Amino acid sequence: MNPIQDNTAPLPTEAEQGKAIAGLLDSRAQQLSMRTLKRLEDSRSLAVQRHANRNAGHDINQNGTLRHWLSWSQHPRLISMGVLCATLIVGLTLTHHLSQQNENSDAFLLGAELPPEAFVDRGFEPWLNAKAEL
Repeated sequence: MNPIQDNTAPLPTEAEQGKAIAGLLDSRAQQLSMRTLKRLEDSRSLAVQRHANRNAGHDINQNGTLRHWLSWSQHPRLISMGVLCATLIVGLTLTHHLSQQNENSDAFLLGAELPPEAFVDRGFEPWLNAKAEL
């Protein structure tokens, strides 16, 4: 059977934990090879350069494109507003298009001066055109 552990001991503070971690990192850093140290130095300088470019507004990706051109795509509000506007435009366009197709509707046939049978009769349109030429 395991002995009961005493959990009443005070926990180390953040400052003490930070000092312990920094000491451990310092002791392990002394054992790194020169190749690893060089790679760490190069990575740090690249990170600092990217941070400076980002603050200047000219962040360039590895493929040469500017990152801030597509930075709006990271904002869900802008994307949702774009989708909403596109849906609204498509809806209004379809409504306008369908409202102009008035000649094919029953209301057009019933509201016309001619009887509905005139629109079905195939000989009526040539007769009407011949009559209009006179």
